[in-house]
Amino acid sequence: MKKAFTLAEVLITLGIIGVVAALTLPNIVGYYKRKESSVRIKRFYSIMEQAIRLSEIDNAEVMYWEKESMDTDDPDFGTNNPKKTLKYFLSYIEPYLKYISYDTNEEYIGDGNSPSELRIKMADGSLVYLFNGSCIDMVLDVNGKKAPNKWGYDLFDFLLCKDSAQKSNCGGSKHWCTYGPAQYKNREEALAKCKIKPQTCSVLLQYDNWEFKEDYPYKL
Repeated sequence: MKKAFTLAEVLITLGIIGVVAALTLPNIVGYYKRKESSVRIKRFYSIMEQAIRLSEIDNAEVMYWEKESMDTDDPDFGTNNPKKTLKYFLSYIEPYLKYISYDTNEEYIGDGNSPSELRIKMADGSLVYLFNGSCIDMVLDVNGKKAPNKWGYDLFDFLLCKDSAQKSNCGGSKHWCTYGPAQYKNREEALAKCKIKPQTCSVLLQYDNWEFKEDYPYKL
């Protein structure tokens, strides 16, 4: 007699393999997405920081760049605000930035209350949304138009601030930063704020060298 596996034994084995795969695959996919997002955030911050430094060589320090105030009559989509955002981008950032394309964009992002006036497509497929507020807000969408399009998940906010009062948002030592790091004394405070206001989570990620730690509150 030749020894062999019965059909029932094969089916049981396949069932066990299927259960194990079902339990582990979401974790593997989630880990990959977090790593990919981490790389894209770190790359964006570095690329933009480099572009700003190169621009400062030609155009002096950011505090001397001509930035028009946002339209107070309509702070979301004032008639001229998109034009102001585009003018600023073309004058000081575009010549020094590597990107695929840009277009004017009048849609709300994140929580549905944050306006965007300029959309830049990066080489890695991520999108950057610009808005001319008190600072220039730059929102990175790490996975482009794909869901969930939520703060802290795939949307991360950064600031380019001009004068000394606005520069204080960046700790007073530079113009380009995550969303208001001067408000937080340490990582614990940044984590606590990220949990209640996910728009600030870029600060926490910077504390963690742009990596998503185990206690990061939002999972892709």
